[in-house]
Amino acid sequence: MKYWIGRVHLWLGLPLGILFFVISLSGALFCWEPEFAAILYKENVVPQEKPFAPVSAFKKSVEQVLPDADFRTVYYRGPAKAVQLLLYVPGTYYHANLNPYSGELIHLQDMKKGWLNNLKFLHRNLMLGDIGREIVHWGTLLYLVMVVTGIILWWPAKKAQRRQRFVIKWGASRRRLNYDLHNVLGFYSSWILIFLIVTGIFWGFQLVSSSLKNLSGEEQKQYDLPLSVGDAAPPELVQIRLLDRLGEQFRKEFPDKNIRVSNPHKSDDPIQVSVVSKDRIVTQVDQYYFDRYTGKRLRGNFQHGMHQEASLFTTIDGLMYDIHLGNLFGFASRVLVFIASLIGASLPITGFIFWWHNRK
Repeated sequence: MKYWIGRVHLWLGLPLGILFFVISLSGALFCWEPEFAAILYKENVVPQEKPFAPVSAFKKSVEQVLPDADFRTVYYRGPAKAVQLLLYVPGTYYHANLNPYSGELIHLQDMKKGWLNNLKFLHRNLMLGDIGREIVHWGTLLYLVMVVTGIILWWPAKKAQRRQRFVIKWGASRRRLNYDLHNVLGFYSSWILIFLIVTGIFWGFQLVSSSLKNLSGEEQKQYDLPLSVGDAAPPELVQIRLLDRLGEQFRKEFPDKNIRVSNPHKSDDPIQVSVVSKDRIVTQVDQYYFDRYTGKRLRGNFQHGMHQEASLFTTIDGLMYDIHLGNLFGFASRVLVFIASLIGASLPITGFIFWWHNRK
């Protein structure tokens, strides 16, 4: 049985090794996206003992550079971080980082350009659009087969072999060292890689998420829609002042959280306020809704509301993001995901070297 499992492992690994390498390495590097973004997009500011500038000041600064931009959200990330505006223009969207105290524009980033965004697209679709996305999805499924067959091949047939399967012999020959790097590191990393792969499969195949919806009873649930009641949108200045008031209110109430306030567009759109942890844990996000005309909080059985009241499927869906991005347990889990992904990128290399030496 192990012989044929080894054939499957080899026949998948040789042609798909480069794909596995690219997906794993890009994922490992993207674990540090918050740290890279803080440097590249100049997100850090010096805290000051003064109130934040109004949203109108942020909007005015951006309009001088992008006069036709569609302002969607304002994101407050504490006294030492730039305020971030989300802006849409035809064909792309921007993140504008501004000084929270003066309203001055610090950095404007097209989120479809730049090496950090290209790294994200490389991981998602190999920078090949829809075709690349399908390649990544099916490649991820085959990657799961590789990891499972690798665990089976690692498993020792005799008790006497077990100890050597857990330890790398650093003083051994190059061929033996390469074998241990593939075999031992592959075994340890596989238990994290399995979770990363499964979460990728969840997004890649509609059948998986729809089946989970049916099993969890999500399809049978009825949710209320948070709607504002009115005939025409209020004047822009009135709307902006309401965003200011809600932003200030939530920053005082949740000083240790990030606060995102949406700018409604349709006449019945609510103002949505998201309370996000500093580690950006999706399963801990609380969503509040307010009438855009009166500022009154809207209450109901909303699909995305308080995280403690979320349905089973909504919680699992959020967990997929937290596990895949390494946010579940904060910085420590990101380190684990980074190391496992980096080892995952090395496995096609060490595996190829092992095959090359033994091909005869």
